[in-house]
Amino acid sequence: MKTLRFFLLTLLGVGLFFKPYALMAQSTKEYKEEEKIHLLSAKEAEMYELFGVNYRKVTGPAQFLHNNTYILCDTALWNTQENCLDAVGNIEIIQDGTKLTGETIHYMGDANIAEVRGRVVELIDKDNNRLRTRHLNFNTKDSIGYFFNGASMLDKDSTILESRRGYYYSKEKLFCFYENVEIGTDTLKIKADSLYFHSDINFAEFWGNIQAWHADGFLTSAEGTYDKDKEWLHFKDNVLIITQEQEIRAQDVFYDRNNLSGVLKKDIQVRDTTQQTLLLADRLDFTRQPDWVQATEDPVWIAYEKDKETLATDSLFLRADTLRLFTVTYGTMDSLERERALARQSVPVRGQPGTADTLDALTPADSTHTSVPEETLQEIALSDSTATESANFAIDTTDIHTFLLYADSLLLATVHHLGDSLLQTTEVHLLYAYNKVKAYKSDLQSVCDSMVFNSIDSILRQYGKPVLWNEESQLSADSIWFRFSRDSLYKVDFYTNAFLISQEEDFFHQIKGDLMQAHIKDNDVYKFDILENTKALFYIPEDSLITSLNIKECDEMHVFLEERRARRIVYKQSVKSDVIPLFDLRKDQEKLAGFQWREGERPPDRHAITDRTIVSIVYEPEQIYKEPLYPYTLRFFPIEHSRSDVTKSALPGAAQKELGARERMPSAEPTSVPTQKTERIPKDTRKSTPTRELKQLQLKSKELIQL
Repeated sequence: MKTLRFFLLTLLGVGLFFKPYALMAQSTKEYKEEEKIHLLSAKEAEMYELFGVNYRKVTGPAQFLHNNTYILCDTALWNTQENCLDAVGNIEIIQDGTKLTGETIHYMGDANIAEVRGRVVELIDKDNNRLRTRHLNFNTKDSIGYFFNGASMLDKDSTILESRRGYYYSKEKLFCFYENVEIGTDTLKIKADSLYFHSDINFAEFWGNIQAWHADGFLTSAEGTYDKDKEWLHFKDNVLIITQEQEIRAQDVFYDRNNLSGVLKKDIQVRDTTQQTLLLADRLDFTRQPDWVQATEDPVWIAYEKDKETLATDSLFLRADTLRLFTVTYGTMDSLERERALARQSVPVRGQPGTADTLDALTPADSTHTSVPEETLQEIALSDSTATESANFAIDTTDIHTFLLYADSLLLATVHHLGDSLLQTTEVHLLYAYNKVKAYKSDLQSVCDSMVFNSIDSILRQYGKPVLWNEESQLSADSIWFRFSRDSLYKVDFYTNAFLISQEEDFFHQIKGDLMQAHIKDNDVYKFDILENTKALFYIPEDSLITSLNIKECDEMHVFLEERRARRIVYKQSVKSDVIPLFDLRKDQEKLAGFQWREGERPPDRHAITDRTIVSIVYEPEQIYKEPLYPYTLRFFPIEHSRSDVTKSALPGAAQKELGARERMPSAEPTSVPTQKTERIPKDTRKSTPTRELKQLQLKSKELIQL
């Protein structure tokens, strides 16, 4: 059959003539009128006999009609007996806004199939999407096209889509790309196994070994979608994002490029490789400009550090129901909160407790963020400081500094440190961790209900029955403030009902006051002040046995430490002291009023914070994955291939080499194997997607209305 078609095309090209017969149909099969190929116009038509078959040679420009589809050409041989034709020269197929052009066509009326070939075969749809290939079979009845052995498409927005083979469904306005799928936009490059592009709604669905490159980093996943009109990107199943400083994992990632906001869901792991920090959660909402991040559904923040000598790793684990970090400019933040922050900068003195030392006095956390839609990012109110349910939080002087210094680089890589800009444009960093805050480190643990940081005053504040543990000691107060100067923690204030308890055997040493202050230098406490209504109980040993209790009362107590041990204690004003032997000690004298030993709330290990599995670091993307080369685009759209904004990494030499390798692959032509059943358009087992199902319902509804 191919030999005969080649001969016919040669006949058309060189103009060989045979003995003419009268123009009449000599079909051996009866066709209904609507089944026949109709000649609408031509310059000349003559009948010839070739190998016992009657043909009509049509010289054009000629125009045929079949299935409401126009076929245009310069010259054609029309076999009316078999209801087919072969044509060359300026080939055009036009159907309901879809235009197909090429160099030659073999059209089979019985099968409704047009096989279009040429150096450039081009299909243009209503939306001006241009697909180019060398081989395309088109079903004029079902309006389905099949292209193979390489094709590239340029959509109306100059986005590149190419693959080795695929389908075009005119009624559904759907392009399906399979094998070696590569996509290129002005800022994004994607490789995948399969792609559906819905041209009517500018919507792409892709799956199978997805790899995506952007100026900010690299991404892999199992499937994804891209809404070009809304600029929404959605990736699912084992999503991995790698940037210069971060490694991000999740099962679901949504990003709105217009609003610079997004959501990560399930099995989230954000690793900052430069700062040695991790964030784990099952939901992470974020926006940029302004920068805002909220981690919920069991979020955990981890700071890990290796000892340079022993190489042992000691990590700080912090969790809360909600972790929120955001940035505002000084001039746009809530004026009341700004005034409170400035007032808190002053160091409290005796008789003057700090400003806003209860959680109720805080401005609600969400008041500084108004750009995030309610339907996208949930708002969580600060919890009541009077709540009785406790949780755990652990941090020492080094870890508090580490947490605040690295938290913004972990969650908001674009947030810059405060500079010398004008006051109204200076960035202010705010951190909120609230509800059941707890943490663990090998040498320190803590709990509180909520925790707040504001970079104006550089104070980390704990509210809601906060408590710290270190070895056998417990420190608690109504609120605890950690004060920073630049990058160093220099003082910790314990406000109202401040309590220090240290256990020794079955006894508890106790210090209580209205205000306690720990003074810190080089990450060590060198002085401890207890101010106002100071009371203390010290159990005194004799020959390694505790025999008596020393009861102290005064206005002030100052403890001086060396190498983390008390070396000198100074009592001031209204000092009272009494020593009572244990055998004379009454039960009500063993503990100070308000004593609470909260060991039961103390997290025993890191598994009390989280049981999540931490995934190891992967290799660099360039070691495993190669960026798209767009070889078919080089062939069919060479000018577009030279555009640096789309195909910057696709050098022509490398793309040409890849094109040669693909052409050596077995042909994807459906009739290339003689023993294979002839299917001019192979059956396409299409993936069922929500978008396809919706469009099919719409098509069925439209057909019912027409009936």
